[in-house]
Formats: sequence, C-alpha cells, structure tokens
Amino acid sequence: MVRKIVIISGPTASGKSDLALKLAQEKDIAIINADSLQIYEGLPILSSQATEEEKKKVKHFLYSHFKPRETSSVAIWLKLVKPIVEQLWSENKLPVIVGGSGMYISKLVEGISEIPEIDEDIRSGARQLFDEIGHEEFQKKLIELGENQIPDKQRMTRAYEVLKQTGKSITWWQEQPLKKLFEETNFIHANLNPDRKKLYENCNARFVSMLKNGAMQEVKNLVNAGIDDDCQITKTLGFYEIRDFLEQRINQEKMIEIATQKTRNYAKRQLTWFRHQLPLKQVFGDSQTALNFLKNEI
Repeated sequence: MVRKIVIISGPTASGKSDLALKLAQEKDIAIINADSLQIYEGLPILSSQATEEEKKKVKHFLYSHFKPRETSSVAIWLKLVKPIVEQLWSENKLPVIVGGSGMYISKLVEGISEIPEIDEDIRSGARQLFDEIGHEEFQKKLIELGENQIPDKQRMTRAYEVLKQTGKSITWWQEQPLKKLFEETNFIHANLNPDRKKLYENCNARFVSMLKNGAMQEVKNLVNAGIDDDCQITKTLGFYEIRDFLEQRINQEKMIEIATQKTRNYAKRQLTWFRHQLPLKQVFGDSQTALNFLKNEI
C-alpha cells in the first residue's frame, strides 16, 4: 500500500502554517515541524511557532521539542519524524510536514547518508577541542585529516567527530548511496512562492508583530539564562538584534531595520534554494490555489 505524506514548504513568512491550518479544517491531519529553529523551546514567538490555541485545534509535533542548549540536526530530526509518521498512519491521520528548512525536507524525500552513530565521548571531545584551539587551528586539523574547508563551528565539529568515529570524511559518506526513510510513499509537495514584494512586506510586518506579542521578553529570558552564541537557537532571526537593543548597543529603529533586512535576505535565499531543488514539488503563488491542489490530491 502506498501511503501519503504532505509537504508544505516555502520561505519564511510565506504562509505555510496558515495553509496547514486551513487544510486541517478540511482533512484529518497532524502537523509536523520541519523548521530547524522552531524545534527549540524558548523563542516560540520569535520563531513563529503555532499558538497554544492552534495546537488545540490540530495535533502539532516537534515544536519546542528541544531545550535551548541542546543540538539538533537533519539526522536527528529524521529519527524523530519516522515514528511520528508511522503512528499517524496507524491512526489514519495524514502527516503534513511544514517548514522552510530545505535540507530537512530534501533528506526526508530523497534519503540520507548512512553515517554511523557517534559516541558521546567523541562528540564532546570534538566540541572541547574546538574551544581549546579555536576556529583557525581546528580548521587546519580538519584539512590535515583529509576533510574540506568548512565555515562554521557546528559543521566543523560534526565533520571532525565523523572522521574520528569512522575513519572516513563526512564528504565520503555523503557520496555513498542514500537510504530513504520511507519506501513506497507518495509525497504530495506544495511549495509556496508568493510575490516577492508581498513576501518582503510580510517579513517586515511579522517582526513588528512579534515585538508587540512578547519576542523581546523571550530574548531577555534566554540572555538572562546565559545562553551561549554557539547554541543553535540564537540563530533565530531577530535574536541578535533584539539582544543588542536590550543591551543598548542599538536603538529600536536600528533593531527593526537590521532584523527585517536579515529576514528578507533569508527569505530570498530560501526562494533560490527551493527553485533549484526537489523537482517533483508543485509551486504556488498563493495559498488558496495550493489548498485546492492539496485537497484534490489527498
């Protein structure tokens, strides 16, 4: 039996969550998060997670799943998704994957490299070594071990731990045949690609709305808790700008200007990524047309 998984993808502020909620009014679905930052608790407003009221209307999974200092990844996310999807199928509910993290969705559909589990002592040792010797020396060590140049700490430590665990580079593993998470599955993929001008207006308006609804207090709470810049949750759009405002490095006008510009830039990168990936998706300029498509396909 071929089972179905719906995917709703697109850039930030394109209306993915709203589309999923509208679909929930028509079909028996559950929503699974595919956003690499909405998976963390601590910034539900700033990361634009579903409200408690929305969660009561339809089941939501993998939102605020990890603590702010925990680390997620595509592989971890896929391991969490598999049993959720299978459970939903057993309940005759349709899994709807919603998010803008393209790599999560790509690996869900196309498969992932079978990199072995990393021992915790190797994982912690990689992070400790990075902290001891710094970015530049760690990069040199990676290159000496046969890995390519990698830009950021998270991916650098990941590459190092894979090398130490397996004796082979992460690049080598990525070149091996992919393993699909779900065989014989029909992925129904609606990708939102709204008018660029409207999308940017949404980005601007949403950040201002977040400020009014408590995003500043969320950031303040994390800063007061001593959150470190290396934690993934701090990559949430607007976090650094709100923190700089709270610490009086910039005024409110500058905070909004920088944060909204970064959000628009991110949305543009997402549009570009989705344009060239996942060829079997159906692209829609508006939510209503996408909704009609999904209702017909389910």
